[in-house]
Amino acid sequence: MHGRSLTAAALAAGLTLALAVPATAAPAHPQAWQLVGPNSAGGHLAFTPDRPARLYVLPDSGRGVYRTDDHGDTWTTQGALGLTGYAIAADPRDGDVVYVAALDQATGTGEVLRSDDAARTFRTVATSPGGLSSVVVSGSGEDVFAAGDDGVLTSTDHGRHWAKLPGSPSGVTDLALDGDELYLTTGAEIHVVDHALSRPNTPRKLAVPGTPYLTSLSAGGGIVVGSGVLGSGVLSTDAGRTFRTLTGPWDAGDAAAFTGLTADGTLEVQTIGSAQPDGSPGTRDVWLSRDRGRTWTDRPAATAAVDLYSEIGAFPDRAREQVVSGPAGIFTTGDSASFKRIGVPDTEVNDLATAGPALLAATRSGTYGSTAPLATHLPRGYQDWGWTGKAPGTFANSVGALAAVSAKTVLRVRQGYCEVDCFTLERSGDGGTTWSPLATVPGNSRSLVVDPRDSGTVYAGSYLTPAVYTSHDGGRTLTQHAIPGLDGVQSLAADPRGTLWIGDVTGLYRSTDGAATARKVFDGEVAHVAVDPRDPRHVVVTGSGFVKVTRDGGATFRTATGLGTADYSDAAFTGDGTLYVSSGTKYEPGQGVLRSTDGGARFTALPTQPLDRDVRTLLPTHDGRWLLAGTGAGVYRLPLR
Repeated sequence: MHGRSLTAAALAAGLTLALAVPATAAPAHPQAWQLVGPNSAGGHLAFTPDRPARLYVLPDSGRGVYRTDDHGDTWTTQGALGLTGYAIAADPRDGDVVYVAALDQATGTGEVLRSDDAARTFRTVATSPGGLSSVVVSGSGEDVFAAGDDGVLTSTDHGRHWAKLPGSPSGVTDLALDGDELYLTTGAEIHVVDHALSRPNTPRKLAVPGTPYLTSLSAGGGIVVGSGVLGSGVLSTDAGRTFRTLTGPWDAGDAAAFTGLTADGTLEVQTIGSAQPDGSPGTRDVWLSRDRGRTWTDRPAATAAVDLYSEIGAFPDRAREQVVSGPAGIFTTGDSASFKRIGVPDTEVNDLATAGPALLAATRSGTYGSTAPLATHLPRGYQDWGWTGKAPGTFANSVGALAAVSAKTVLRVRQGYCEVDCFTLERSGDGGTTWSPLATVPGNSRSLVVDPRDSGTVYAGSYLTPAVYTSHDGGRTLTQHAIPGLDGVQSLAADPRGTLWIGDVTGLYRSTDGAATARKVFDGEVAHVAVDPRDPRHVVVTGSGFVKVTRDGGATFRTATGLGTADYSDAAFTGDGTLYVSSGTKYEPGQGVLRSTDGGARFTALPTQPLDRDVRTLLPTHDGRWLLAGTGAGVYRLPLR
């Protein structure tokens, strides 16, 4: 039994940073990329009694499946599914069999994917004219149901053959199986298929009060409970014969954002109050009922740790320990008061930086840091980059870029929550453990750089409000420069000669007066600008379909050879002058990471690649030991020596 909600998946994620301490573990295989974290993404959960310590997670991104066989100490993935997954279920009798309900974004058709080798490979076993959003498996593993836009598909032979359930309604958003009864919701309606595992009847519509929009269902022991996106919930304690609006000791205006049933049958509800006058979300609480909704106990500490619930479950061999999925991770708890984060490393990484012995990652759910990725031997649980016990709000925690000032001082740009788009420049003086706001300005930032001649001079690029902001007091104040022609700044680079390079969606710009003015150098959608630390006249520019190189400070540029027609996202130099570039997008697998030993004239793909080819950012370590890649699904490392 489990519960889930689409609330968290529909919102941006939020979390902070803590540091992990290395211990002894096996080193990475030479010349192989290794996923090192950080655990900071939630998703859909699938447990199997056949492998009690195993958990499959389909992250909210829907791109691939993660598996742990040790209760979340480590996670593995085989990379992208090729489709967008929306739900996952595992066979209770054969723990290597797992199903995913998915959508082909290119055709709009739904597919049921099946793996027989513990999510290493998948194959399509059923298709539907519309997308599929839910999948459930019976206790024997013999009956499998998948549902979505075009209704319900059924299989009675362990997923080998499929047929459409006669009379099933369209637009099904979720399924729940309780014994021999299959419940399904289409939003405002709930239907039941009586005797679904033996002699299935035509779906029968149940009476539901009001006009809710339900996106999730949970069922077990005769209880059926549903909730929607920030909407009201409904509850039945008599196997669906009667429903009532879900109420409790919370305020009448609070929304039931999540409902679910725990492994022992406890009814669990997360409520959210009305939005505050400034537009921020209202108060949250988690409520538990062990008597079928008659009395309730609140657990306010749960929202401080997880923020927004999206799904719950339990390892079969740890029934008293609840597993909770939230926007920024998978957590375990025994009392809904204290929590431990166990997964999963699927977060979108926007930037990387080092601060002393720690690696920092800027993600859509905050900034994470750990010493583990830079250690030769990885510790147990190395993919979780520390846990403070508290998750900040889901909103306004996407970090676009980092800039290291010294071993302890780091700057970042964090997207804010304002009446209009805004971002805040923040400073950490303790290596990224804590952050203090400096200045908030209009826009949305993906780029940040410190002038190598003067650490007090800082430049931040704005994407949604096209501009370059400058500061001459370490970031405490920012001055906007709306340079003509800019339509979305994506990268900034400053060299010791006083040149500021501005990479914009319209082309490359060059400024020699601190962004007061700038001259356009060439057209094209620029993603990143990198300056050779050994020669400031040597500059590499990556973008949509190109890598361009200058060795004369920008007087002339040449297009690199040995490249395909990919989107090139980043470029980075090692200490010995080797140049690496990355490619890939969340929609199309790229060429991964490429290397040039002649300064960018010619490139070749590395012999091994990260499993996630959507490589957003690259960082070679100062000691030349590691090449780090921030992808759309975590941080990977490659040993360079």
